[in-house]
Amino acid sequence: MYNSYKLLPLKKVKINNPKCEWLEKNYPGILHLIFMQGIHAGVFASSKIYPFAYKAGYSINFLNKQGKLELDWFWDMRDLKRVRQLFISKAKNNLNFFFKIYRKWENDCQKNINAYEPLEKINYNSFSDKKLYDLYEKLYRLNINQAATGYLADCFLSNGQEDWLTDFIKKQLSKNSEFKNHLETIIITLTAPVIPSYSNLAENALFKIASQIDFKGKNEKIFVTKLKGNKKIWTQIEKHAEHYYWVENNYFAKVLTAEDFAKKIFNEFGSKKFENIQQKLAINFRNKESLLEKINDPWLTNVIRMTEFFTHMQDYRKLALIRLAHYFTLIFSEMAKRTGLTLNHYFNLIEPEMKDVFLNKKIDRKKLDQRIKKSFVYGTAKGYRVFEGSDLKKFVNESLFFSKQKEIKEINGVSACSGKVTGIVKIVKDAHKTNFKKGEILVTNNTTPEFVPLMKKALAVITEQGGITCHAAIVSRELNIPCIIGTKIATRVLHDGNKIEVDADKGIIKIIK
Repeated sequence: MYNSYKLLPLKKVKINNPKCEWLEKNYPGILHLIFMQGIHAGVFASSKIYPFAYKAGYSINFLNKQGKLELDWFWDMRDLKRVRQLFISKAKNNLNFFFKIYRKWENDCQKNINAYEPLEKINYNSFSDKKLYDLYEKLYRLNINQAATGYLADCFLSNGQEDWLTDFIKKQLSKNSEFKNHLETIIITLTAPVIPSYSNLAENALFKIASQIDFKGKNEKIFVTKLKGNKKIWTQIEKHAEHYYWVENNYFAKVLTAEDFAKKIFNEFGSKKFENIQQKLAINFRNKESLLEKINDPWLTNVIRMTEFFTHMQDYRKLALIRLAHYFTLIFSEMAKRTGLTLNHYFNLIEPEMKDVFLNKKIDRKKLDQRIKKSFVYGTAKGYRVFEGSDLKKFVNESLFFSKQKEIKEINGVSACSGKVTGIVKIVKDAHKTNFKKGEILVTNNTTPEFVPLMKKALAVITEQGGITCHAAIVSRELNIPCIIGTKIATRVLHDGNKIEVDADKGIIKIIK
C-alpha cells in the first residue's frame, strides 16, 4: 500500500471547485507531515480501505515572514459533506457501520502510540544509515495505518456560517414545543465533552501535583526554587515531565522540562481550587444521558455518540502525530548531519523521496531550497505531485483556493459561546511565538491545547474552522468568553490592531477600524 503511491505527470493543476468551498487549515507545519497525514494517509491509503473516502487533498507550504515553516491545508468541503452524510444516514438505525470503523482506528492508533515508548532512550547517532532509515519507515507506516481511518473524523468539522450539528439538533427537536424554547441550553448539554482529551489528562495530572502546594509568594523564580527544594513535589514534577514533555508540540518538537511545568503551576493554576476534570466529564455524561433519554430520539442519540467518538479520534490522531514530530525531528537531525543538509531540507522531503536522498545520497539541493521557500503538494487516490520553483508558478494557480476578497466590514461565523464585546485584534498562528496581552481578542485558524493560556487572557476568541464540539468551542464555554468559530476568512481579513465588535449571540464580527 505504501510503496505503490505513484508520481502523477507534470501538468497544470485543474480543480473543480469554482466557489472555493474549502475547509482550510492554516498552522505552523511542514510538508513532510502534511503529505504523510493528509495525502498519503487521508486520501491514498484511506481510499484503499474505504471506497467512500475523500477524493483529494491539497497543501500550500511556505516560509513565512518570521522565517518559520507554515502551511495552508485544503479539504473540498463538498467531499466532507458527502462522507458526513453517509455516516449520519447509516446512524439512523444503529451505529454498527461507525463502530466497525472506529474499532479499527482504535487498534491501529494504540499500536502507533505503543511504538513510541522504546524510543525515549535511543542514541540515534549510534545507528547505521540502514537502521535509522528502517526506524523512520516503521514509524511512518504505523502512523499511516491509524491516520488512514482517523482522518475520516474531519467530515464532522464545520466551516462557514452554519454548524451542521446545531442545525441537526434543531431539526430533530423542531416538532416538540417542550424543547424548542430551550434550544441553546440543550445544544450546550448535548455537545459537552464526555471523553477526556490528552490535554485534559495532562492538566489533570498537573493539577493533582498543584493541589499539594501552598501557593504563597508572588515571584515565579522564588516559587520554582522552593519547589526544587521540596524533594517529594519536585520528583512528582520530574516524572510528570517525563510523561508529558511533548504536550505542547504542534507539528514541531518542543520539549517541556520539569521547570517549565513548575512555571505552569505558578502561572496557570495559582491558588485555584483543584478541579477534577474526570468528575466534570462524568457530570457532563450524566446530564447528557438524562436529556437524551427525555428527548427519546434514537437517531439524534446515535449522531451525538458519533460526534463524541469522532472528536476523540481527532484528538488522539493529533496526539500520535505531535509525539511523532518529536521523534522525526531527532531522526531528521541525525540524517541531516550525515548528508550535509539542514533540518528544514528534511522537513520538506516526502516519504517516496527519503530512501534516495538519505540512503542513496541522490540530493537535488536546489529543488529542496526552492521547496523551503514555497511549495504546493496534492494527492488523489491515483497519485501525488509536489511543485516548487518555476514549476509552481507554471502549473499551480493559487486563486483556485482563495476566493477574491472585496472590502469586508462584517464577518459571519457560528456562535460557540454567547456574549458581546468590543476590543483589539491579535492574530496568532503560533501560540508559542506571540506577545498576546490580556484583554485582546484572539483570532486564529483553530485552537489547540497550547492556546489555552492565551484563551484565559482573551476578551473573545475567533477561529476560521471548527464545529460546536471543537477545542475552541469547548474551552470558551468553560471560560465563559464570547467565541465565534467557522469564520473561514478571519485571519486574512482582520489585522493586528483592528478594533472590532464581536457579537457572539448572532455570530457576527464588525470591523470598527
